[in-house]
Amino acid sequence: ISTGAFLLGSLLSAVANGTPLITTRDRLEPLPNNASGLEKMYQPVMDFDTDGCYAAAAISPSGSINGGQLAGARPESDCRHNGALFQSNVYSRARCNNGWCAIMYEYYFEKDQMMLGSLLGGHRHDWENTVVFVDMKENKVKRVSPSCHDKYEKPTHSPQMFNSHPKVVYHKHEGRTHCIRNANVDDDKNIENHTKGWFQGKLVGWEGWPHQWMRDTVTNGWTWSRDGGIRPKFGDRDFADRLAKAAGDGVPGFDPNVDG
Repeated sequence: ISTGAFLLGSLLSAVANGTPLITTRDRLEPLPNNASGLEKMYQPVMDFDTDGCYAAAAISPSGSINGGQLAGARPESDCRHNGALFQSNVYSRARCNNGWCAIMYEYYFEKDQMMLGSLLGGHRHDWENTVVFVDMKENKVKRVSPSCHDKYEKPTHSPQMFNSHPKVVYHKHEGRTHCIRNANVDDDKNIENHTKGWFQGKLVGWEGWPHQWMRDTVTNGWTWSRDGGIRPKFGDRDFADRLAKAAGDGVPGFDPNVDG
């Protein structure tokens, strides 16, 4: 049997049994856009500073898991090529109650590297998110809380907007590793991604996954690290806790634990 036939047979068997394949350096095809009107309406537009990776697809339509990257020559090495953004996904989940909707938008990156080489900080795989709080009576964004190293320390009640979409930037935080920040007025003059415009990846809502086992695999921390510590926060394990932290005392009446 040829190697190609063996690999094809393995792929078909794995997908049929719901077993994800780990793909080391293939550029994964993203999942198609499939999200609710609410999730689409408030999806942030994003820029990516030149000293970091672009967002990527965490899993492909065939079920292959992104293998990520080890630290390379530079923080942006081999994860920022022209066109890569168009192969990226954003993953979302909403919770609405008491006149508020909170929507978490989660982004996957193949690595997070501080400086040159691998000895100065960084790791394979990175997840960061932004939580958007919408006052449903006014249909207006009232708070945007980007994650930075698992914290939400710099939210804003006055985000820079593109129509209904908050503007955020993936950047190197205080010379360390990378996270997301709210955009400022000067960012419009200095957009650093290849498109030269504010960008949105293909959005996959909580109910928009092709198969539930794909969503379960992506939200499982053991998929991304040996101790389960590197993981997206829109899964059941973390979602309510992160919404509470992102809301702080700035979203009166919102209950992070209740849908509807």
